[in-house]
Amino acid sequence: MKNNLPKPISLILVAFTVFLLLAPAGMGASVIRGLPFDTNETDADGFSWDATTFGGFCYPVNKHNNFVTMGWGEQLYYEEKAGSNNGPLGSSAPGNNVIDEEELIYKTIQYSSKYTLVTELGLDTNTSEEMLGGMFYYMLPWFGKPYIAVENDATQLAAVVCKQGGSDKKTLKSGESWELGKGYTLTVHQVDVDGNKVWFSLYKDGDEIESGIIETDGTVESQTFTATADFGDADDQLYFMTYVDKVFMGAVDSLAVFKYTWLIDKDNVMLIKTGDEYQGLEVDTAEASGITLSNKKSITLDLDKDKKNYFTDSWYFQTSDEGKGSSSTEGYVIYPATDVMIEAETVSESAENDVAEVLEVTPGETNSTVDSLDSKAGPVPQARESDSASSVSDEGAEGPDEESSEKSPGFGLLTCILGLCAGFVRRK
Repeated sequence: MKNNLPKPISLILVAFTVFLLLAPAGMGASVIRGLPFDTNETDADGFSWDATTFGGFCYPVNKHNNFVTMGWGEQLYYEEKAGSNNGPLGSSAPGNNVIDEEELIYKTIQYSSKYTLVTELGLDTNTSEEMLGGMFYYMLPWFGKPYIAVENDATQLAAVVCKQGGSDKKTLKSGESWELGKGYTLTVHQVDVDGNKVWFSLYKDGDEIESGIIETDGTVESQTFTATADFGDADDQLYFMTYVDKVFMGAVDSLAVFKYTWLIDKDNVMLIKTGDEYQGLEVDTAEASGITLSNKKSITLDLDKDKKNYFTDSWYFQTSDEGKGSSSTEGYVIYPATDVMIEAETVSESAENDVAEVLEVTPGETNSTVDSLDSKAGPVPQARESDSASSVSDEGAEGPDEESSEKSPGFGLLTCILGLCAGFVRRK
């Protein structure tokens, strides 16, 4: 077939197609910058950044008012120390480019967040207190990453392993496992569609640590599973919950849908103490209500717009050249920054599960028979004060936080090029 496109346009299309085919799924690094300040116009106490002015910090947008008015979350600020060697930073000495010891402060304070189960199912204190110990848990941002403050204590931090958002769900068939992360796995042993039950276990590094049978009878109490354990300096703390939304028969397999799953890594709790060092900063105060760190070595800023002046492992100050961008020939502009890699996200649900749910039918419409779970799994484990697992009764809980998806780059440009090509064709 004869090519009617002008030769230059054909070459552009070929080159662009090759680019799209060879480009990596996650493309390149991006720089996140904080609010810039001019040293000639900013007083020493004006150099301050929080989650609303520096994107390297954790920023839950629904907590904006509390972050601004209550000082929750992370803060980075300059505080002049009496008797320092190099004088203050800012308008009284716009050319000073040295931050002396203990003048750069990093502070972080935990904030409360409702469990997703509580929010999505509209639970109140009465319905969540017995099952979950309350409606809230506490998050502490720590160097840009969110952690759970165990027992609302900022000095005890546990990593979040899994936290399903309100619209998230995981569909599993009998015998299928869900890799939750950090060695944790949830495995479905059997789904009883006729009895509206599912038998599953939670494993850590291959060892079973929890097991239960959940009945989807329409009550939050029956459909929620929780587990507690002693970890950090706290006893009988909630570390796992999940909610079985429904069980159903797909085209081939029996399936169960899990929602509002919340799991923290109870076996690796970070205990923070005064004098500890993290990413080049030393802990000055370690209290249940928050943590404060500062630099123990002076930081000399290289006044070169292309120079990265690291003050932690991943955060750095960047400046303009001296006298450039500033209202003074001696001053300079300064802001914190960090580099992030943008990668393509993976699909959270398997295509098989998606298809299975589309083909969902009621038990009476199939010839499949599922043996009763009660006869094969034995009785549901009864919760004891010393046990970490318990089957919920009356309430549910919710775990917040949402993930944003990235769109593939370049297709807008491709559309533009194709439009130009079409124009050439019409004019021929």
